[in-house]
Amino acid sequence: MHAKTVSAFTALYMAISATSAFAEHDHSIEEITIQAFPLASQISGSPRSNPLHSPDSAELLKRIPGANNNANGVITGIAQYRGMYGDRVSVKLDQAPTLSGGPNAMDSPLAYAPAGLLQELRVYRGITPVSQAQESIGGHMVAEFNRGAFGSEGQFGLSGFASAQLTDNGNQSSTDTQVVVANNQHKLSFLSSHNEGDNIAAGDNKTVAGSQHQRDRFDLAYGWTSDATELTIFAGQLDISDSGTPALAMDIASVETDLAGMTLSTQVDSTAINMSLAWADVTHSMDNFSLRAAPPMTMGYRSNLATADNLSWSLDAQLPLSFGDLKIGTDGNLSSHNSTITNPTNGMFQLLNFNDTQRDILGLFAELNGDIDDWGYQAGIRQNRITLDSGDVSSYGMMAMMGDAANMLDMQFNQADRNIDYDTTDLVLKLNRTLDPETALTIDLGIKNRAPSYQETFLWLPLPITAGLADGRSYVGNLSLKHETASEISIGLSKKTDRFSIYPQIFYRQIDNYIQGVASTSMPANMLSNMMSGAAALSYENTDAEIYGADATWNYRINHSLSADGVISYVRGKRTDIADDLYRIAPANARFSLRYQPDQGSLQLILESVVYARQKHVASYNNEAQSNGFGIVNIGANWSLTEAIQMRAGVKNLFDRFYAAHLSGRNRIDNSDIAQGAAIPGLGRAVYLSMAINF
Repeated sequence: MHAKTVSAFTALYMAISATSAFAEHDHSIEEITIQAFPLASQISGSPRSNPLHSPDSAELLKRIPGANNNANGVITGIAQYRGMYGDRVSVKLDQAPTLSGGPNAMDSPLAYAPAGLLQELRVYRGITPVSQAQESIGGHMVAEFNRGAFGSEGQFGLSGFASAQLTDNGNQSSTDTQVVVANNQHKLSFLSSHNEGDNIAAGDNKTVAGSQHQRDRFDLAYGWTSDATELTIFAGQLDISDSGTPALAMDIASVETDLAGMTLSTQVDSTAINMSLAWADVTHSMDNFSLRAAPPMTMGYRSNLATADNLSWSLDAQLPLSFGDLKIGTDGNLSSHNSTITNPTNGMFQLLNFNDTQRDILGLFAELNGDIDDWGYQAGIRQNRITLDSGDVSSYGMMAMMGDAANMLDMQFNQADRNIDYDTTDLVLKLNRTLDPETALTIDLGIKNRAPSYQETFLWLPLPITAGLADGRSYVGNLSLKHETASEISIGLSKKTDRFSIYPQIFYRQIDNYIQGVASTSMPANMLSNMMSGAAALSYENTDAEIYGADATWNYRINHSLSADGVISYVRGKRTDIADDLYRIAPANARFSLRYQPDQGSLQLILESVVYARQKHVASYNNEAQSNGFGIVNIGANWSLTEAIQMRAGVKNLFDRFYAAHLSGRNRIDNSDIAQGAAIPGLGRAVYLSMAINF
C-alpha cells in the first residue's frame, strides 16, 4: 500500500482510538466557509454541500464557534450564541424576521428552514451591525433558501435537485426538491421538503418517547433582474403535524403557517437601495394527550390553540461619501398573538391566556463604513421604539380554590395599565487592521438592548411558558420589566497561510436588567403553581449578569489528501447581583474532524469526534442539575458517482454512547425509558444513507 495512504488511515485510526469516549453525534459532514473580513464578519454552514443527518437546521449551529442548540424536540431547536438564546438571538429567513406562533417556540424560527433547502446558515460573529437586525443583543443569524440562479442566456432552462435520506434510528426520512425555470432575466423556483420519523432511540437502546415528527415545507418564488435591479417575490407554507416535544407540557397537533413577501435591490446613480416586505400567519394547536400518555384524570386534559401574525419591512440606502459609505434605513415589525387553553372533556373550562397581545418595533439606523490610516471601521447607531399591549384575559371552569386564585390574578391583570413602551439606542463600533499579509485583527465594541418579550410581560397565570426554555417550572410575567442593556467587547484574530488558518475570538458582555425567573412573591400565583406543578412559581424579574468566553475555528491541510479542521467554544455566564450562575449555558466543547480524499478524487472519508465537558456552573435559583461530559464519534463517506449524482453514507454515534447534552430539555412524558425530569438524551447509533441528483 502507498505510504501516504497508510499514513492517512493510521491518522484516522489514531483519532478514533483517542476520542472514542469523547464526541457528539449529528452534524459532522457540513463544510464551513469563513470570512473574517469585511467588518460584518460571518461564518456560514453550507448544508447543501454535505447535508445533515438531522432535519433540524439548528444542529448546524454546533459547527459554528460560540453557537449551539437548545434541543426540545427533533425539529424544534432554539438557537444559542455565546450564552444567549431564544428571543435574544435574532433569526431571519432570507431578509424576513421569523415568527414563533406558539408561546413556547414549538415552531422555533429555524423550524421554518429545513436543512435540505438551505443555501447556507450564516452567523454574524462578534457584535452584529445595527443595520442587520432590530434586536440582536444575543447575536444574529440568517437562514437563506437555495432558490437557484438566473441563467446566462435569454433562453429558458430547467435546473434543480432532488435528494432523499433514510436513517435507521427512528425510521427517519427526508426528501428535498428544487425546480428552477430561469433565463438571464426571469426565474421561477419551487422548493419542497418533507421530514418524518418515529420515536428515536438513545444509546443503550432506550426509546425517547414523544420524539416523533412530521413536517412539510413549500416555497414558490419569482425573481426578475435587469442591470442593477433584482426583485424576488415569494410565498410559502409550513405544515407540522403530530410531532412530539417531550421537554414541553404539550406536543404539536398541528402548525399551519402561511408566508409571503418580497425583496428588492436596485441602484439609483451611485446609491444602492434595498427593500423588503414579509407577512406570516400562524395557526398552532397542541395538547397533552394525543402523542403522550394522557393524564390519569380527564380534568387534566389540555388543548391550546395559539394564533399569531406578523408584518415586517425594511428600507435602506447606501450612499458613497468622500470618506466612506453611509447606510441609512428604517425597519418595522408588527406582531400579534392569541392563546386559549381548553379541556376537550369539559366545555366549561377555558383560560384566555394571551388575548390580542401586540408587540411592535419601529427602528431607524445609520451606519458608516470607511478607513482611517491602516484601520477599517464601521460605526453604527440604531434607535428603536418598542410598544406592547394586551387585551383582557379570563379564566373559567377551574376548581374552587384554583378558580379563586385565578380570578384574583386575572382581575389584577385586567385592571393594570398594559400599554407599555420602550425607547432603546444601540451603538456599534467595529474595527479591523491587517497586521501582515497573513494576519488581521478585529475589535468590536457595542451597546445592545432588548425589550421584554410578550411572554415575559403578559403571562398573568403561572404556566410553563418560557419561549422554549423548557425547564419544567411555572412562570408569571411582569408588567414593570425594564429593557435589557448589554455593553460588549469582542476581540479576534484572523491567521491564514497556504496550509493553515485559525480564527479565534474572545468576548465579554455585561448585561444590566437581565431578565430571568426569580422566586415569585405573589400568593395566588404560588398557590396555583403548587397545585398544578408541585413547585412555587418563578416571576420574570430584572437582574444583572455577565457573559464571557472564547471560541475559535481552524483548518489544517496535512497533505494533498488529508486535512483536519475543528471548532472550540467556551462560555461562562454569571449573575452579578447575587452569587449565582446563569441558566442553561453550554459547557466547553470542541469538534475535531479528519477528511481523507485520495488524489482529490470523487470519494471523501470523514471521521469526526466531538467532546463536551461537564457543566458544573449551574443556576441554583432553578435547581439546575449539573451535567456530565461526554463524547461520541461519527464517520461518513461522500461519493460523487457523476457530476449529477452524489451519495452519502455514515454512522452517527458509532459506539452507541448514551449521553445527554446540557442544553437538552427535561423530559415531561410518562411511560418513557427516560425518567421524568431527566435530560432528554441524544441520538443513539444511527446509520444513514442519502442520494442527491442534480439536473
